[in-house]
Amino acid sequence: MDKNQQERNEINSDLEPLINKKSQELKLYWYRWYILLQFALFSLLQTWASSMWSPIVKSVEASLNFTQHDFDLLADWGVIGVMCFIPVNMWMLVKYGMRVAVLSGMFCVFLGCGIKCLPLPTDQLKYAIHAGQILNGIGGSPVLSAPTYISNTWFPASERVFATGAMMMLGNLGGTTGYMLGPYLVEQPNNSSGLNGTSNVEAMVKEIKTYLYINFGFVFVVFFMMLTFFPSKPPSPPSASAAAERLNFLDGLKKLLRKRTYWVNVVVFSMVVGSFYAWIGIMPLLYTDRASQKVIGMIGAITGVLGTVVGIPYSWLADRMKRYMSIMLIVTIILSFVAALYLVIMTMGWIDTSPFCFTIGGLWASVLILGTLIFAVQPIAMEIAAETAFPVSEGTSNYILMWFTMVVNVIFFSSLNLVSDQKVSLYMLLGFIGAALPLLYFTIPHSTPRLELDENNAST
Repeated sequence: MDKNQQERNEINSDLEPLINKKSQELKLYWYRWYILLQFALFSLLQTWASSMWSPIVKSVEASLNFTQHDFDLLADWGVIGVMCFIPVNMWMLVKYGMRVAVLSGMFCVFLGCGIKCLPLPTDQLKYAIHAGQILNGIGGSPVLSAPTYISNTWFPASERVFATGAMMMLGNLGGTTGYMLGPYLVEQPNNSSGLNGTSNVEAMVKEIKTYLYINFGFVFVVFFMMLTFFPSKPPSPPSASAAAERLNFLDGLKKLLRKRTYWVNVVVFSMVVGSFYAWIGIMPLLYTDRASQKVIGMIGAITGVLGTVVGIPYSWLADRMKRYMSIMLIVTIILSFVAALYLVIMTMGWIDTSPFCFTIGGLWASVLILGTLIFAVQPIAMEIAAETAFPVSEGTSNYILMWFTMVVNVIFFSSLNLVSDQKVSLYMLLGFIGAALPLLYFTIPHSTPRLELDENNAST
């Protein structure tokens, strides 16, 4: 008996006591799209609050006396907060359901954004910003990990990847919002040395505070929406796999340890996605000597928009090619490596002939293509993880997936702290994606127990 058949038999034995033997009505509710919208807005706002500082680095440096160490900490707080809180939020999701787990994260974002709006003197605002970023990082746990749980709980098999992709892609627009609004709401210093007149500094401080008020206003509205209506699950499940019971928290963790394909997917996803998000967070620091703050901001913004525009239809396509999601994942990651390689060659000047010479157009093209491909990877890889982990809860499987993604973030940032040249980050990005390529072979074929359960139920 080969390993795939052995794995299939083991999955069937696990499923037998979990499948609801009684006839149960399967039903779709129109407000599943409202649930999706609320979560996507929560994700957008949390991501916006996390990424709002990098696009205005020069202004914050000059007006609030932030140092490079402060900016490193602002990036680290999000990673540390998620890594520390993910186990707690994972337990809450399995134990108390989606409403408690997601609203606890939204409450942390609400508090964090509110603290940054306190009427403090300029010399004390720095500490409030750090405290707010810590809370915002803690609130990011459900943002990163709950989409597949929500899509399975509320959507049928034919819409699951699309729903996951829509939540992820719309959430990614938070980074776009930061890149787009920040440089246009907060002016740059008068000169590159950062020695500004008093009026310029005061104007930047006022604009930064206004920017924080705008962010908090949107957070308040969405938090109120979710408090009013955000149920844990629909009255009737949308599919047979949603109706099936899941293994409890501890049994689920034990079962995951024996799922080889799942862990290969975790390693591939964390290396590719984790390294890209770490790199895109410091991207403005690499190119501010070659382009203005606004141009770099627009590159980041359009990357998010294009990633969303392409990522959502790509997720829709994956719903119709569920048996070939591994192939889609492999092709997308290979193309990501090619785009990253071109970006490194162009930035480092390895080849001094067109089209490899550095140009602003080349920077635009390479970052847009790379970002769009990485965005497309996310919903497919998360759905493969949920599929290969079943009957372990989607919450548990994807929390672990995102926890290891944060580990890669920590490795990435920690390594950068050991060197003075931030361009080393380009080699690290290329290295992480390149190291994932050989592992892609082991992601195919993978078992599809959720899909088979739903298809068998539909045919009876």
